Amino acid sequence: MSRKRKSRVNLNRDDRWRVVLTDTSPFEVPIIVSNDGFYKNLHGMANKSAHFQEMVNALLLMDDGKSYTVPLRYNIVKDSRSVRTLSLLHPKGQVILADFYHKYEELICEYSGRGSFSIRAPKKVGSSFFVPSSVQDKNQYKNATVDTAELDKLVRNPASYFAYSGFERLYKFFASSDHIRLEKKFRYQLSLDISKCFDSIYTHSMAWATKSKEEAKENTFALSFGNQFDKVMQRLNHNETSGICIGPEASRIFAEIILSKVDQNARQNLEDKNPPVRDGVDYECRRYVDNYYVFSNDPATAEQVEHELSIALREYNLHLNTGKREFEKRPFYSKKSLVIDEINKSLGAHWEKLFEAVPLSAGGTRALLPKYIYKYRSLFGKFTREVKAACFSSDLGYDAVANYVIGAVRRKAIDIADGYIDLVALKDSPVVDRDYRQMFFFLLDVGFYFFTLHPTVASSLRLSHAIVRAAQHLQDHDPEGFAILKEASLRWASQLARAPSFEGLFSKNSVIPIEILNILVSLQQFGGDGQLEHELIALAKLDRQSQGYFELVVKLFIYGDRPEFTDQRNEIWDFICKRVSSEKYLNRDSEAVHLFLDSLACPYLDRAKRAKLLRASWNKIGANSGKITGAKAEALIDEIQQQHWFVRWDGIDLLNMIEKKELSSVYA
Repeated sequence: MSRKRKSRVNLNRDDRWRVVLTDTSPFEVPIIVSNDGFYKNLHGMANKSAHFQEMVNALLLMDDGKSYTVPLRYNIVKDSRSVRTLSLLHPKGQVILADFYHKYEELICEYSGRGSFSIRAPKKVGSSFFVPSSVQDKNQYKNATVDTAELDKLVRNPASYFAYSGFERLYKFFASSDHIRLEKKFRYQLSLDISKCFDSIYTHSMAWATKSKEEAKENTFALSFGNQFDKVMQRLNHNETSGICIGPEASRIFAEIILSKVDQNARQNLEDKNPPVRDGVDYECRRYVDNYYVFSNDPATAEQVEHELSIALREYNLHLNTGKREFEKRPFYSKKSLVIDEINKSLGAHWEKLFEAVPLSAGGTRALLPKYIYKYRSLFGKFTREVKAACFSSDLGYDAVANYVIGAVRRKAIDIADGYIDLVALKDSPVVDRDYRQMFFFLLDVGFYFFTLHPTVASSLRLSHAIVRAAQHLQDHDPEGFAILKEASLRWASQLARAPSFEGLFSKNSVIPIEILNILVSLQQFGGDGQLEHELIALAKLDRQSQGYFELVVKLFIYGDRPEFTDQRNEIWDFICKRVSSEKYLNRDSEAVHLFLDSLACPYLDRAKRAKLLRASWNKIGANSGKITGAKAEALIDEIQQQHWFVRWDGIDLLNMIEKKELSSVYA
């Protein structure tokens, strides 16, 4: 295997704007959308022109403490039967959150840590984080147009603003020594789930959780932590008190504080029973966000704990989902664990046939070298049948395994590409006559197959990572193979858009297909003329009349400044102008302001038209000067274009962007 080193990145704890890199935006957005440019613009305000500062102050920074913002709501597919509604917060709302964090970061940790059940809670403000460094050290993905190393570190997203206690992923708990200890100690495991947790949270209950309910009701307007957090969450969400925005890490922290109090109350109520039901003796409970796991030696005790949790939740207008209740007797081994173990065996056997590990030094480090595939279709068919058999025997669908298999494909694509760098430097390099082209082809073939069966945002990132990594390697070392893989990838993507799973996805007009948008973006690594991508846009029905922010910016990114797509760019521009003009208050509507700022910074759109839109919108921005001349508007457009906002239009390093997205995936 290739060397696996990690590089420590130290963080500035006084950096108030770091919050917008970590805690204010959903993970499920297209690859090219991030808060990196937003963060840099906030940091660089002192060096901006007077008109730039006036625009940003009016749109994002001026705060009367009362006005609300309207998030961009969008749906993604949750499973074959349901969707999940996420929220992209208005940039002004994200600034409000950053100010709140800066003021109350210690109390956030204090209140989050008061319960004893949670296995994922903020512990302290993060001071550093680690990233894989073998690739970075080789500097193999960099080019002259990307950020300098220091600036890249500045915006390379750590997982979150806070350092967390417990487990960053739920599966790590089930593989932990703690879970092994619990299985030794207790015979039964009861799994519970809070029904529509974030949709059901009543924002005023934050004050109940940080004070008593009675005290909170008597001091509704007090400037307490609970009341302030309540008001912030309302202001992010159209002043709604019922439900909170789903997606940002800040919302999980809000829920964590409330559920920490629920845990406290349930635990105390069990202690007060006669005889008492004791935590650590009669039962133990673990909670990961909105999932509870109760361990006991007596089913009746587990039911008592469930009952008290139900009562404690009800006090905060929350309820358990009876449809997701699972009661297991030792051994605690789920159907999903069974199918993953079976697939691991199959993967292990196939990897032995496909790769060999070559020693790099006496110290034991190894690099991965591909073997020749003699019966390609036979091997492909054998592996997919084994996965199918594992799913069938465990009574689970492809949704339980597809992301896992694609993750394994991604890992191998990285390993052989990294291994090549290590092995080619050896005196008698073994990479000669090895068919890297064929191996990348096989890995992506498998990846596209399982992604087509069950597409998710997380798996689209993993597949995109494999696509970009393979394309970069072949472009550098095998130009002919690069052309072959390019043709194959476009064919696979075309088949993807026609697949029943995506047909069902696109038939739901209310769903934003982030999955296919990510694949479309990753195909840009092949540097084509955009024609096939344009055909894929039509196949995916992304040219429909109902246009949203994500579809518009991805299409604009794909079309670039190519002359043959002038009509498409004009159509997108007309829609953007119509959307921005229809909004009375740009400092309120999230979608309108995202479109406004990103389009002003887009070099593919006519400069004069952008200046005209800026002038027409100046009053809606709320700028103090009231009007801006044509010359000053054009000068401001030039300044805005120097630093992107949410979409990096040119000079993009796709691999870097994908790695940031994967690093930001803190909730699974």
